[in-house]
Amino acid sequence: MAAVSQLSYVVGTSSDVSGWKKYATEVLGLEVSRDSDDSLLYVRADDRHHRIGMRAGHDDDVAYVGWDVASKVALELAAAQLEAAGIAVTAGTPEEASDRRVMEFVHFTCPYSGVRMELVLGHEKVFMPRFRPSRDLAGFNMGEMGMGHVVLYAEDITGAADFYSRVLGFGVSDFAHIPQVGPFAVFLHCNTRHHSLAFMNIPGAQRRIQHVMFETVSIDDVGHSYDLCLDRGITSTSTGRHQNDHVFSFYFRNPSGWHFEYGWGPRMVDPESWTAENYSLGSGFAWGHDGLMKMV
Repeated sequence: MAAVSQLSYVVGTSSDVSGWKKYATEVLGLEVSRDSDDSLLYVRADDRHHRIGMRAGHDDDVAYVGWDVASKVALELAAAQLEAAGIAVTAGTPEEASDRRVMEFVHFTCPYSGVRMELVLGHEKVFMPRFRPSRDLAGFNMGEMGMGHVVLYAEDITGAADFYSRVLGFGVSDFAHIPQVGPFAVFLHCNTRHHSLAFMNIPGAQRRIQHVMFETVSIDDVGHSYDLCLDRGITSTSTGRHQNDHVFSFYFRNPSGWHFEYGWGPRMVDPESWTAENYSLGSGFAWGHDGLMKMV
């Protein structure tokens, strides 16, 4: 059983917070939280206080990634497991917890991606006013499965897979291979979503994050969003369907230079019975996503 229950939030730093505010509403179709300011932008996508955040700074990259834990006991156990594995764990300060809108949290640095990971308890929910998309969208499938997934860069993806499964209880959904090259990516689940966390080995990547995925309620939301991004010249790929999670999706750039994926219709996993799969890129059930292998 995974120590965490879902992906809670992803927060980055940007030299253009005002540009992100416009992008969040006009492109993502999300809602900017009322307590945002020029130094920290909170972006709502469901009943959580925020799912995406953007801090003012010059590093256009991910700052930290938040993961829900179910209880105080689960938080303490996860911290102990990390420390037993030789990973330094630090408790967040009350000021930091207030900033993240959580009761409390601990954090550690991922030894494979270099990204700060935060294990959080009690991420704030906002029941009223209800989340309302800022453009014509049906909404997103989040709830108990979390905000979607985040994909990070790591050179040693097999080591990352072993660490997150052995120490934090994630399940390996599958590995992607490049023929005659070797493992290219690993996809990990912590609930029934096919993957909430993935690592890709792309030499020369200039950031630590590749993309964040949101699962739309309607296939039309993917299509309309694709047309909007195409008109703005910010598409990273064509539409397509993935081999592993079967999602129909496309990718598009954000003001910091990394990517979002809007997708519909992925298959789910049963964490209790799932057996890790392996597949080769370019074979089997897949089409589209032209440009995907050029994304960095």
